Amino acid sequence: MFISLVLNKIIPCVLFASFCMAFIGCSQTIETDTKAVTGDTAKAEIKDVKPTQPVSVDKNTIIGNWVRTDAPYNLKIADIAGDGKMKAEYYNPKSIHVEKSTWIDENGVIKIYVELRDENYPGSNYTLFYLPDRDLLAGKYFQAVEGVTYDVGFMRAK
Repeated sequence: MFISLVLNKIIPCVLFASFCMAFIGCSQTIETDTKAVTGDTAKAEIKDVKPTQPVSVDKNTIIGNWVRTDAPYNLKIADIAGDGKMKAEYYNPKSIHVEKSTWIDENGVIKIYVELRDENYPGSNYTLFYLPDRDLLAGKYFQAVEGVTYDVGFMRAK
């Protein structure tokens, strides 16, 4: 049981975290303020997460299908309105209700927010930034049931 837990949960999480740190660290600087906690998980307290070198990008660039880099979770962005609203769908693998989805151009950096409200998703949410040089959405996922925030990335589905 313990070996299965290590092989199936802990090692993939450590590998993914290492990958994200190396991948994002090479192309963009992400500013965070983290606090270590004891136990099996670490919680991050986010002050302000944003790429430090903004590049102006057309908002419609983020329209499309995105797949999370660590699991087969899908985010579909279908419409971007000028007033900050956007149409988003989320699948894990079945459809999860998206309560709220917005975007903002923050000094040339596209930032999106997607809030989930469904069974086992009582306000879980994503805050993601579009990294145009990597065609990647990267940021934070707050898992509301556990009260834990994770670093996540989404790659465009081809």
